[in-house]
Amino acid sequence: MGAAHAAVAGKGAPMEPTSARALLAKYGLAPSRERGQSFLSDPNVARKVVDAVDPRGDEIVVEIGPGLGAITFGLAERAAHVVAVEYDAGLVRAFREEYGSADGITLVHGDALDLDLRGIAESHGVGEVVLAGNLPYSITSPAIGLAIEARERVGRAVFMVQKEVADRLLSEPGARDYSALTAIVRFHASVRAHFPVRGTCFHPRPAVDSMVVEIEPRTPDEGDVDPGLYSKVVHAAFGTRRKMLRRALARLAREAGTSVGALEVESGIDLTRRGETLSVEEFGSLARALGSERARRDPKATNARSD
Repeated sequence: MGAAHAAVAGKGAPMEPTSARALLAKYGLAPSRERGQSFLSDPNVARKVVDAVDPRGDEIVVEIGPGLGAITFGLAERAAHVVAVEYDAGLVRAFREEYGSADGITLVHGDALDLDLRGIAESHGVGEVVLAGNLPYSITSPAIGLAIEARERVGRAVFMVQKEVADRLLSEPGARDYSALTAIVRFHASVRAHFPVRGTCFHPRPAVDSMVVEIEPRTPDEGDVDPGLYSKVVHAAFGTRRKMLRRALARLAREAGTSVGALEVESGIDLTRRGETLSVEEFGSLARALGSERARRDPKATNARSD
């Protein structure tokens, strides 16, 4: 993965990025339908995104998909440094040719999902980084997964995502948008909304609106709930949506050498309920109970973690 510098003209003189429409035309580029590319074209919204990220002067921001720099320069004016990772070779070429090189931004041509966040943090002398970006739908879940999996190196992630994804992340038990994604992400992180963004603020205009959300990873208490078992319980519950948990969890109970009745007693959860009505804490109770039942069958599994 090659790296090159491309940046603002000094911390004291903010640079406004050239409009996406003009740059695409200038360099003979077209938005990729396959990757769902839409470029933020409203400078007021761009400034609001930077305010949502709110980078401190000692923080390193890793921007996923800077595109043509709509928020990159604003981030660089406030952060210690911005590592902007762009997958599209044409956009990398346009960015470099248009803005040249200066201090403040390292432009990387590569896949952000393959980044060594530990290495980036250590190379800049910090313990963790801030993730930011306007995410295409195709990489939204993997990017959120990256923030969670690398939680020890990610202080927070501020992403612009499709509104339907934001609705799922922010949903509560029993609501239409409550899903396995909700329960999994909220087990590992706190999520809050910043503000909605209309499709008219992008070029080309997408068919849906977006929302800026903030994800703050946290580490589950050690010895409390096995994250692997938690994930299995959640996916089993939502894999048979609108069916009773008694049926949805039958296979997991058998694999643990127990019964759904014993699981119900151990967890204190009424298994005639449906999975979409359970809170994160209740899913945790089921995972803890499943782990306890498995440990009774096989004491050696007490401290083992699921795949």
